[in-house]
Amino acid sequence: MYYFISVIMISMLPTGEPLLERSVTGPFLSKEDCAIYSNIIYDIARQTEETNIIDSECREKDKGKAV
Repeated sequence: MYYFISVIMISMLPTGEPLLERSVTGPFLSKEDCAIYSNIIYDIARQTEETNIIDSECREKDKGKAV
């Protein structure tokens, strides 16, 4: 199983300060499925100037945790 782990910065607060969104999405049955999801998130982020992906990756679950 794979999980998409990301940190996304969104500048939508009224004060203009960035909001950091940390998330883990999954499980995905294969790394390819996770990569497809990752591409969708990148496409969405590129459409808005207020959104920046700080860090993201697909990780394989090992012994009950995403590593």
